[in-house]
Amino acid sequence: MSILSTISRGKRPRHIFALVYGTDGVGNSTLCSHTPNPIFIGAEKGTEQLDVARFPQTESIGELLAQIRALQNEKHEFDSVALDSLVEPLIWKAVCDEGKVETIEQYAAGYGKGYVRALDLWRTLLRELSILNEKMHVLLIGHAQIKSFQDPELPAAYDRYQLKINDKAAALVREAADAVLFARFETDLVKIRRSKPRAGGEGNRIMYTESRPGWDAKNRFNLPFVMPLDWKTFRRGNSGLLRAQGQRQRQG
Repeated sequence: MSILSTISRGKRPRHIFALVYGTDGVGNSTLCSHTPNPIFIGAEKGTEQLDVARFPQTESIGELLAQIRALQNEKHEFDSVALDSLVEPLIWKAVCDEGKVETIEQYAAGYGKGYVRALDLWRTLLRELSILNEKMHVLLIGHAQIKSFQDPELPAAYDRYQLKINDKAAALVREAADAVLFARFETDLVKIRRSKPRAGGEGNRIMYTESRPGWDAKNRFNLPFVMPLDWKTFRRGNSGLLRAQGQRQRQG
């Protein structure tokens, strides 16, 4: 058989691999709780009021990887997994334990070697999640921080929202995800007569799917630039990708 016979065309239905990060209390965990048959890994206290399945709180990156591999290899009822929130503290703890040091900066006599070792563990984690993504939707939940950003095309730095983990680790996560969604409360500047503008809003929660100077985001699905922070809306924008999960439910 010719290798040319293996060529395929058209869109390939697959499960979603997305990162949702945003400001405190915006509702990232709530969004993930509305995914199909979800299970939470590393759930924070903020998810205690959500009616979801969850693994016990993990104490090490080894325990977390064991939970992921159980979902890979064992029969279960879940269609989505949410990693809440990103697990950098566990990774740094593993590096410190391995090097028998108190801080990641002390690993292997310093010079940034601890952060390099942490990237190895990040790659392992993302590889295991990618394997799991063949079977389930994978959603990573992260927090945002405001950091100074130096655009090489501009003469001065400016502030922007970025993922609250090490910059190089954040780059690995962004590369692995099909969508990086920045969530926030919708705000407007209101000016009353001669007073300084004040921020106002109705508490609407939105997510951005494309990068702008003020935040980092991306998507591979041709989604609208801004959407409600709502799984049903996001699902409609990715209906082709969800076909595989729907077929599995019908066959089951």
